[in-house]
Amino acid sequence: MRGSALIRALSRQAFRSALARSARRLDEGEMRRPAMVFAPHPDDETLGCGGTILLKRRLDVPVRIVFVTDGSGSHPELLPPEELSTLRAREALEASELLGVDASRVHLLGFPDRYLLEHREEAISRVVALLEEHRPEQLFVPYAAGENPDHGTTCLIVHEALRRVNRPVTVFEYAVWSWRYWPNVRRDGSLRDPRTWVRNTASTVRGLVRSSAFRTCVNVHEVLAGKRAALARHTSQLERRHGDPRWVTLRDVDGGEFLECFFDGFEFYRRIDFNPRPIS
Repeated sequence: MRGSALIRALSRQAFRSALARSARRLDEGEMRRPAMVFAPHPDDETLGCGGTILLKRRLDVPVRIVFVTDGSGSHPELLPPEELSTLRAREALEASELLGVDASRVHLLGFPDRYLLEHREEAISRVVALLEEHRPEQLFVPYAAGENPDHGTTCLIVHEALRRVNRPVTVFEYAVWSWRYWPNVRRDGSLRDPRTWVRNTASTVRGLVRSSAFRTCVNVHEVLAGKRAALARHTSQLERRHGDPRWVTLRDVDGGEFLECFFDGFEFYRRIDFNPRPIS
């Protein structure tokens, strides 16, 4: 490992360890509460809260996974959308199985990747139906700030559905792309260039502000191997299809450093205890 990468790895580990020490950990009682996980795209469920899912399933806690979009927008220039959506649906089911979630508890809503906002009302209705039918006690949803547009839209959709259902539930928001800030991951440019320092400092400040929201965590050290195995099932996001160099993967983001943000042993959440409004 090159010197700068090693420094970033150590700083990331130190930062995440400090964040974990200051965060409140879910106790066993909370870990035993039935949950529903909302993933904007196939792979977000594993990246954001795969370890938590595995730990819940070890306790035989019911968990359902809802894949909101079909994932067909990840490589639109290289594979037809219908073929890519079929591929990613299969990967989603395989990854869910390794997380301990049976196919009967997986919901593929199939909204078009990158265009979720255009289907907002239909998506809210679908989520309302799921919440009313299965009545989960905990929801795991993507964090909105600093995220991919479909992540933010998914968050808004679930919160609006909750308001319509109007029953108590605990929401745990997980970050994916919001962890992508320096020094967690590399940034282009020479550190001797003052402009690089300014960009990196601004990136760090934004990241630290966002991180301050994540005051709840789960220690997932003991299930990291299972989390990696589940993520590996999302082959289209981790391996170049037919070796095509144009096929960008998660391993390519920030030279692979971004991916390591999800395997340091802790999963962090922004906790919201949703209390229904009185019905007059």
